[in-house]
Amino acid sequence: MRITRAIEGDECIVYNILYTKITEVYPKYYPEDVVTFFINHHSLNNIKSALNKEIILIIKNGEKHIGTGSILANEIRRMFILPNFQGKGYGTLLLSTLETIIKNNGYTYILLDSSLSAYSLYEKNGYSSIHYRKIVTPKGQFLCYNQMLKKI
Repeated sequence: MRITRAIEGDECIVYNILYTKITEVYPKYYPEDVVTFFINHHSLNNIKSALNKEIILIIKNGEKHIGTGSILANEIRRMFILPNFQGKGYGTLLLSTLETIIKNNGYTYILLDSSLSAYSLYEKNGYSSIHYRKIVTPKGQFLCYNQMLKKI
């Protein structure tokens, strides 16, 4: 298993991980319009744009790309592990790697927005909810999530 930094041209890899996770897992937690919101928010164009602003990591198991996560300053963003690889320690390993980069850049705390499906992973790794937030989609459905913080 390897964790590497995404470079220009890797946006399709990152997008495919996000799209797979969102379409397979999020319908269990969120209504249809919220799932569509997530897919649009994490579009290929948005990921391509983020490559120039963020540190984006990709985790690979053998030849299979299985997860991704990114950093903007002291905020972890877009952390996703493919459903078939969840519960095997990959998320914790990726999270730890992202945290180390943030700590090495001199920050004393980390922020992230947690989906309902990822909340327990973050809580287990020392994050606390500091804000409960909601976004109303165009069809009036609610995207609920927690902003979380960890002091390092």
